[in-house]
Amino acid sequence: MLKSMTNKGEDINAVKIFSVPFTICNFADGIRRIEKIIADRKPHLLVLANTHTLNLAYEISEFKEVLTGEKSLVLRDGIGIAWALKKRDISPLHNFVGTTFIPEFCKATSHRGYRVYLLGARPGIAELAAKKLSSLAPGIVIAGFHHGYFPEGQTAEIISRINDSVPHILLVAMGNPKQELWIAKNLHRLNAPLCIGVGGMFDYLSGLVPRAPGWMLQARMEWVFRLLIEPRRLWKRYIIGNPKFIMRVYRECLGKNHNNKPG
Repeated sequence: MLKSMTNKGEDINAVKIFSVPFTICNFADGIRRIEKIIADRKPHLLVLANTHTLNLAYEISEFKEVLTGEKSLVLRDGIGIAWALKKRDISPLHNFVGTTFIPEFCKATSHRGYRVYLLGARPGIAELAAKKLSSLAPGIVIAGFHHGYFPEGQTAEIISRINDSVPHILLVAMGNPKQELWIAKNLHRLNAPLCIGVGGMFDYLSGLVPRAPGWMLQARMEWVFRLLIEPRRLWKRYIIGNPKFIMRVYRECLGKNHNNKPG
């Protein structure tokens, strides 16, 4: 039987998978935590972590350091993380899928008038994504947008442009782990209190890449649809990455069970 939450459905903090601390919570508590970060005005990184994220953290020490940092809030994204939590006898609660959750968060908080800046994707895509996000969540303010194909030498200029727009939320679409590493490297220079790596979300919002049909989303099979749509880009992530993740979770659970045995 999975471990129960508190009576209010609140979270169990710092459930670790591959040493990465997840905050497991329901939708309402996730929003509450995120809004507290915005209100505190101290720049933080929000990571919506899936199996691919954890495989990268397992293999790239610099990336793991970012995810385990005190300025990072990690929420679970996807059925793979849910399965890993259940192996620890923990209820996974809400599934914070970035392409769905970010628009949902903007809708739920649209009365706040949060200012959102979009950075990333190919030229023209961020602008289309900004228009779509604005239509989905009337009330939010698009503070600005810029594509992600800029040279390192322009980073200071881009950050200055972001800061001048005074955003509450910065969405960065550069893919894992580049987006999180970029945010972490520049967090001390960014005035946006909430920075989120959103992967391919701009491509989905703009219509460049289609979402899976509703029945596949409900069946939690979006990864199959994505693999069919972009096989050359994603085959390693799913065909090789998923078995790796399963093996690593079993190995971690076995190690913990062994360590907990009486001597």
